[in-house]
Amino acid sequence: MEKICFVMANYFKYFKGGAELQAYLLAKELSKEIEVHYLFMKHPNFSKIKFNKVDDGIILYPMNQYVYRKFGKFFFMNYWELLKKIREIDPDLIYQRGGKPYIGMTSNWCEKNNKKSVLGISMESNCYKSGILNFKKNIASYPSNIINGAFTFRGLKKADLIISQSKRQKELLNNNFNLDSTIIKNGLPFPKTISKKARPPIISWIANIKTLKQPEVFIKLAEKCEKLNVRFVYAGRPSHDSYQNMLLKKTGKLPNLKYLGELSLKETNELLSESSLLINTSITEGFSNTYIQAWMRETPVVTLNCDPDDIIKHNKIGFHSGSFKQLVNDVIYLIENEVIRANMGKKAREYALGNHDIKIISKNYLEIFRKLVN
Repeated sequence: MEKICFVMANYFKYFKGGAELQAYLLAKELSKEIEVHYLFMKHPNFSKIKFNKVDDGIILYPMNQYVYRKFGKFFFMNYWELLKKIREIDPDLIYQRGGKPYIGMTSNWCEKNNKKSVLGISMESNCYKSGILNFKKNIASYPSNIINGAFTFRGLKKADLIISQSKRQKELLNNNFNLDSTIIKNGLPFPKTISKKARPPIISWIANIKTLKQPEVFIKLAEKCEKLNVRFVYAGRPSHDSYQNMLLKKTGKLPNLKYLGELSLKETNELLSESSLLINTSITEGFSNTYIQAWMRETPVVTLNCDPDDIIKHNKIGFHSGSFKQLVNDVIYLIENEVIRANMGKKAREYALGNHDIKIISKNYLEIFRKLVN
């Protein structure tokens, strides 16, 4: 295999998200061995940005994104532009991550031209029919959701390989679609050195501001822990709506809590390095990158709901609380027991080194891709 093409909704450096980060890091590593092309939809807010032709060894192809506030995202409107670019690039393999319709749009081309297509699962919702159709939003978006969903289902069925992040995702794909998948864990650059933990301790929360992520639960946690000598900070891309205003209003009432806004990857890593705990309050996740970033920096994770394959529980690198009351108790316990917290952090770094180093993960991908193509 000499040439691969990534097809994504966004490029990480311009629009941050978990799937985008994993795709960018993988593309960057693979570009050291093979030719990597990267098709992505430029967000309407970035229409005036001049995109580099090549970034970190990755050849970029920005395309228009069709988003309408009321009617949803019209991914299918990229169909002809996408196929034209794919024909020009003529890759050996197309890789798409995140449950978008693009791999379905290119599946016929792959079939006719004896090329391979690979789909990477980024969230558990990608493993449910209801999650793909996403009918929880307003009725006006139903038509676009149905068309996008039809392409996504086609991509699932016709993909030559599906890559899942966990045993749980593998089981869901098998149960809901009768499809097999190969598990490859998320990878991140491993830091050789880490900073000392801040004093007083920092308890952090990092995610894009969405109702799915439940930042209001973290705010409530800060309120319940006002008597602790700690600082609560949360960060992430704002939602720019009444939900965001409600969060900021509540934040302003708590002296132990601060909102930092959206952070760069470097700033996120620095915050996690200084933090004593990372809190996750999401309703559902795939395999959160912030978990791995925290573990690599000896920061235990306390999660309300999401512990993929019970990794936190089995490796004793944090707590899976399961309820808000227990979340409060777990945070207080770890803050009051520094030695236990530090030992958890050391175990977390050992686990991350053995399972999530992007250099090793990318070699696994390249080996599987080459076997598939050949």
